[in-house]
Amino acid sequence: MNVRKVDILNVEGDESLDVAGFHHVQTPLRARLGAHAIGATVYQAFAGQPMWPYGYHHGVEEWLYVISGAPVLRTPAGEQQLAPGDMVCFPSGHLGAHAVAGPGRLMMLSTGDHVEPWLSVYPDSDKVSGPDGIFPRESAVGYWHREGVQGPQEDPVIVRREPDAAAPRPLVNALSIAVEDLLPTAPPGFRARTAALGSLLGAERLAATVVELDEGEGSEPYHYQYGREEWLLVLTGTPALRHPDGTEVLAAGELVCFREGPAGAHRVVNHGKDVARLVLISTLGSPANVHYPDSGAWLLRNAPDAEAVILRDGGPVG
Repeated sequence: MNVRKVDILNVEGDESLDVAGFHHVQTPLRARLGAHAIGATVYQAFAGQPMWPYGYHHGVEEWLYVISGAPVLRTPAGEQQLAPGDMVCFPSGHLGAHAVAGPGRLMMLSTGDHVEPWLSVYPDSDKVSGPDGIFPRESAVGYWHREGVQGPQEDPVIVRREPDAAAPRPLVNALSIAVEDLLPTAPPGFRARTAALGSLLGAERLAATVVELDEGEGSEPYHYQYGREEWLLVLTGTPALRHPDGTEVLAAGELVCFREGPAGAHRVVNHGKDVARLVLISTLGSPANVHYPDSGAWLLRNAPDAEAVILRDGGPVG
């Protein structure tokens, strides 16, 4: 069985929205890729038309990747035009407020929306939404269930709204960002150049790394993880992906999900003459344990600040 993949450059939209001035065509990818912790949707946006209401989420982090065109991003800092390859992170909370208008094709990644509770807030109309629908924020009450049934009630708590402005969200272009040798002393076949994006984008729930591979070079050894879900997006080149069912050559624009456990085992090697540039995206959290089947080694990360432990054949490696 071949690995499940989606070509984000050419996938056709299968759902559309054209209501109250908001317009887009979309293709949800989570189910297509067999993903769980990370969601993704490819959108086609149209010139001068906003895709959805201006808003943000509590409990959900989103990333935007521009595939083509020149979409216009609105954030608390104002509006800016984006270009192909641009990536922006929208964190949980009011600093992640955003809306996008066309023209362009883009992909939104998210994590946190696969679990509850989560809440969306729309400042322009002062509404909120959750799993059960959309409500005016002014309908909030200042008491718990059955509180104040006997005797006088206190006045409702006044909810503090968002500040009028904020600093611009950091922006990184995945196609042009400079990369550096990951391990200059690595043996041939493992000499990747990389650039970590998560801290540059101000992300908290997702990590991403741009990886560049010359001919004959590859990513880290064949492995899979418990505790984290990983995704791969090919930006340029034709790298070969090794997975549990064999090896498959990928093309620019193809997106793959590596789920937790042995079914998500993978390694990427560039057998082509052209440089391959990729983006590897993953969830964060601990514990996160990596197994390398070829060597039998385990890399155990039990806490963000804890030193990693390496085991092989059931015992520690000195």
